[in-house]
Amino acid sequence: MPPMLALWGWVIVTVILFRALRPAQALVCCLLGAYLFLPVKASFDLPGLPTFNKHSLPAIVAAVMTATVAARVAGRPWSTAAQGTGRILPGWTPGHPLMRALFVVAVLSVGLSALVNNDTLVYGPTVRRGLGPYDAGSMVLAMAVALLPFLLGRRMLADEAGRRVLLWGLCLFASVYAALALFEVRMSPQLNMMVYGFRPSAWIQHLRGNGYRPMVFLEHGLRLGIFLTMATLVACGLSRIDRRRRTVCLLAAAWLFGTLVLSKNLGALAIGLLLVPVALFLSTRLQIVIAAALAGTVLFYPLLRSADLIPTDRVVGLFEKFSGEDRAGSLKYRLVNEDILLEKAMQRPVLGWSSFARNRVFDPETGRDLSVTDGVWVIVIGESGLIGYMGKFGLLTVPILMLARRPRQVEASTAVLALVMVANLSDMIPNSSLTPITWLIAGALSGRLEQAPASARAAAETAADPPARGRLARTRGRAPSDEGSDIPEDSPPQPAMRATPYTRQTTLHSRSRRG
Repeated sequence: MPPMLALWGWVIVTVILFRALRPAQALVCCLLGAYLFLPVKASFDLPGLPTFNKHSLPAIVAAVMTATVAARVAGRPWSTAAQGTGRILPGWTPGHPLMRALFVVAVLSVGLSALVNNDTLVYGPTVRRGLGPYDAGSMVLAMAVALLPFLLGRRMLADEAGRRVLLWGLCLFASVYAALALFEVRMSPQLNMMVYGFRPSAWIQHLRGNGYRPMVFLEHGLRLGIFLTMATLVACGLSRIDRRRRTVCLLAAAWLFGTLVLSKNLGALAIGLLLVPVALFLSTRLQIVIAAALAGTVLFYPLLRSADLIPTDRVVGLFEKFSGEDRAGSLKYRLVNEDILLEKAMQRPVLGWSSFARNRVFDPETGRDLSVTDGVWVIVIGESGLIGYMGKFGLLTVPILMLARRPRQVEASTAVLALVMVANLSDMIPNSSLTPITWLIAGALSGRLEQAPASARAAAETAADPPARGRLARTRGRAPSDEGSDIPEDSPPQPAMRATPYTRQTTLHSRSRRG
């Protein structure tokens, strides 16, 4: 199939999904299907606009369809179609003040970084040009499009029904995807070549020992590994949320975890071994607390790394002990690159060096690139500085930290999504695994954060409402029609009202009796 045909054909698929399914279901199917099955290198560029690819185009079309659904619901809230759409949060920007501020910082920081990096960098024959207002505007627009899944998740998946749609979507799509991954484990990574006619990355990167590391239609096998880890956590969480399908969910978790083991992704497997017992055996309160601890560690990882508070030598030693010298050497190479990239990033710590490879390290004489950028955190901090890092990673971590302040009020579905998010966040330290699915989950958690004050008020009203027996005792002297009146509940019982309505005949009858 021609890659561009598949990409633009997804526009029609998205419209059909929003017409055939509920909005939350259509959104999850649209973004998950596009991320998992569309080709990687298919893209379309227009001057001044973001690149249209498998990440941006489905999100833009889904945003248009969501706006259409929201307008229809606002215009006819009493209709049957509007009542079946589920809850849609108002507005396109986050309603929580802190999340709104982080969103603005994440979007504008890339533009400000481009404006302050107007100098030309020369490393021997290698030249990196300075940036200007045109670049700043283009980067701001590209960042806004990249955050569309976050905004859509926040608006459409904020309630309990929306979160469960997201969880079941991840579980079902991953279960199907695992079969394709197992095919590539046996037959080598060739599905992308068979369907779209090209390989998204070098063949040697997918050779592991005596076998292969699958990638199916993703950019790299590492992204497939962390996706399988996240889906395994989802299946484990659903086994405790949906008791009627507990056996099915546990079988799905075993299927996904077995595929993860065979996919030869050591880092993703280590994250799964750490968090799967948490999802299976610990309470919801402990799950959200553990997720908040890991999220806080990732949020402040650059500071901890700069202060040498991360035991990197011990981690490398563990890899040498359990995985061999090759994997340990790869990890050590990444840590060395993190050190040199972080050192250059701290030369412009506020807004970074912007994009176009200005954040990389070059030999000053030969101009040869000396660095390899793998982790998302070091890329973001090098391009947008500490301000951009706190804005982008704040959107990913702050909802978990805020929800953990009241762990007893967190639902099981929210705790599972938090665990899935911190699994992805943990993988962002060594790898580049920030995807639209990451932003979609973060948006759902941000929407849940907006619902927290409303839920707390509803719980307070319920707690303040006296028991039914007390209400019956207070209303024993009142007429049934007075239940909705404005009489204070602490007022003395009112005299019983006449059951027979007053009419002209009853009035004349009463006068004749008095006469």
